[in-house]
Amino acid sequence: MTLVNPYVELMPHLDLWQRLTKRTSEDIYNQTIIGEGKTGLFCLTYYAGILLNFKLAYREGRKLLGDYFKSQKPDMVISVLPMLNRVIFDAVEDYRKTVADPRSIQSAVLITDWTEYGHHIWFPKGRDYHAICGTDESFKKAGSYKNLSGRVHATQGILLMPSFQDTSNLDKRQAKLDLGLDPDVPVICMLYGGQGSWRMKELTKSLIAHAPRAQILLLCGRNTALAQQLEEMEMPFAHRVVGFTNEVPQYLGASDIFVGKPGPGSVSEALHFGQHLLLDRTMALPQELPVLKWVIKHGAGSAFKSTRSFISALSRLLDKTTHDAQALSPRPNKASEQIPAIIDGIFAPGEATDDA
Repeated sequence: MTLVNPYVELMPHLDLWQRLTKRTSEDIYNQTIIGEGKTGLFCLTYYAGILLNFKLAYREGRKLLGDYFKSQKPDMVISVLPMLNRVIFDAVEDYRKTVADPRSIQSAVLITDWTEYGHHIWFPKGRDYHAICGTDESFKKAGSYKNLSGRVHATQGILLMPSFQDTSNLDKRQAKLDLGLDPDVPVICMLYGGQGSWRMKELTKSLIAHAPRAQILLLCGRNTALAQQLEEMEMPFAHRVVGFTNEVPQYLGASDIFVGKPGPGSVSEALHFGQHLLLDRTMALPQELPVLKWVIKHGAGSAFKSTRSFISALSRLLDKTTHDAQALSPRPNKASEQIPAIIDGIFAPGEATDDA
């Protein structure tokens, strides 16, 4: 299997945002939208610019991708990217014309959002690909398109790294002890994605002012400046500040409450470990709003906007965690185990059908 980021490795010179701002579209997304929390009109303008970028660069992008596929000679192309998929699959079609049996080359969208935001953002028109969906919402959305009839496949959860999935021997009490934490005191894990967010500093200040009876894990991702400033703060509760780490499953396994942005990946991980969710509405991207809706509808947690509502909601969750004898049941995620079988089914004639 070959992994490729077409934005960086194949077509960086086609980046309209870089031409206009001297910053790549990925940098704007990670640093400004995610890191600084500019998720409103700025974010929508950014998305509109990306869609325009793809339309203007369609012809050259299709050729670059087509030439890449011809050089790699893949049996299957799987996209985990929204918006670019029509260009990708048209390039796959160009590649198919160069092989002896065009029908042997398969393609699929593996959606990593909770569902599709807008029409054909993830699932473009055409019958030349399959859709692999990890939530009921995305499965129903893909199934609503007639062009995907017989080509939609369901997994139990969106794709997570396998390291997040083995919880068969999870002992939360022991997991806390392994991190040097008190097993009898609730643990809050604050995580705002791999890029971190300065919102964490604001929320930490409110925690210091109210000093809840809890232990706090502050996972800052790649935001080293944030981690340094949090390290310098005096906190009246046990805590640990963590930079970028591959041990996120260990920290989630020891936690009772998850605090962060409503990213589909982070929320899926927290649900897998049976945590109560406290999600930040102010940090929600447009495609993350369905996550918030689902969490509230299914009683998996609550949401907040202000630091005041954050403390209030957290107090209720801490009380529930402390006095509720019945812990929140984990929602096991089996996507990484199921996807290989789905791929086998796509290659086997007559077996690629809609899955319940």
